[in-house]
Amino acid sequence: MTVGQAHPTADGEMEAAAQQDARRLLSLAAECEAAGITRHCLVLRLSSVPAELRKPHHLRLARDALDPLLGASRAQRFILPNDDIAMVWRGPAEAQLSASQHAVTEMFADAAAAMPSVESLWRRLDLPMEAKALRSLVAESLSEHGQRPDGQRGRPLDASALAALEAALAQADVARFARRRAVCVPGQDGRFRGAWEARYLSVDEICSELADGRVASAEPWLCRRLARTLDRRLLALLSANDELRGAGPFGLDLDVASVLGPDFLRFDTALPQLLRGRVTLGFQPADILADLPAFLFARDFARARRYRLMLRLPTCDLLPVLPTEKLGLDLVEIGWSAAATALANTLLDQEASLMLLARADTADAIKWGRTHGIALFEGRAAMPGQPTFAPRPI
Repeated sequence: MTVGQAHPTADGEMEAAAQQDARRLLSLAAECEAAGITRHCLVLRLSSVPAELRKPHHLRLARDALDPLLGASRAQRFILPNDDIAMVWRGPAEAQLSASQHAVTEMFADAAAAMPSVESLWRRLDLPMEAKALRSLVAESLSEHGQRPDGQRGRPLDASALAALEAALAQADVARFARRRAVCVPGQDGRFRGAWEARYLSVDEICSELADGRVASAEPWLCRRLARTLDRRLLALLSANDELRGAGPFGLDLDVASVLGPDFLRFDTALPQLLRGRVTLGFQPADILADLPAFLFARDFARARRYRLMLRLPTCDLLPVLPTEKLGLDLVEIGWSAAATALANTLLDQEASLMLLARADTADAIKWGRTHGIALFEGRAAMPGQPTFAPRPI
């Protein structure tokens, strides 16, 4: 859709597209922060330009002026609700950046006296270090239009929307939604080092782009069906020729039914021999308890194929109600929650070496996990090279 279209019937579509771009940009910032992905960002603050210089044709020309940056590696453009334009890319792109800035300067040359300062017009950010600043800019853009930048920003996914989303996924190249998160262990040098990568498809970004920003988690049963669809697409992506050549250890979250399906068998056939015993399959407790015999069959099958198996608990307080030792799993992932740690304090010490602490985004989370001897961490405070804060007391 062309930016700056003035036809009245297009106004709603343009606003919806801008809101979707804002959500996509927030999702990208979160992914960069969580996985330590390096990206460069340029925000053209057209919202700071006088209103008479922000007519539809100005916005169209400004977008065109940033076209050189689309030639950079992994470049993406986001047009925000307040008319700001963000460009995100990977690696060096100084020539493209210079060309874009020159084009914008020339565009407003006749009105230079009315223009804001260069510092106000252009905002350069580096991700993941300045993800917070980028989120603030996006939140500002949304708040000016009465939108919320939080997780409850769209209509819930319903049956018809899910059917349309599944049809879109059948044709989409899901590689652009593939993401990775680092799972780390404390190193002898007092810093974290990578143990493996969690691989997944970004549900938020998929719903933002392909389902008009619907909230997938609003309806658990539809969310579960969507999860199985995404399992099939992820397994097909990883089964492609040479996709796993040279890959290191990684983990996948899968539905029990997905492990018993033909897509998993194709993935298993494509898995290089060097990765046998180095791939972790994670399962949700609701999926296990929904059909325990099916899980036990899938567990035995996967174990025979030398996969490691992990139970994913959203919070520590679920530990007492699930017989993890009877499920025959290798690892248990628990989500960090300061409110639940008092309960977990009495439960962790015996099996802490088999625990993975997820959402370890703060120093408090790391210190708590280290104190209890937890071996694996995932989160913004546990990225490769970051300090482990405190060794476990002897």
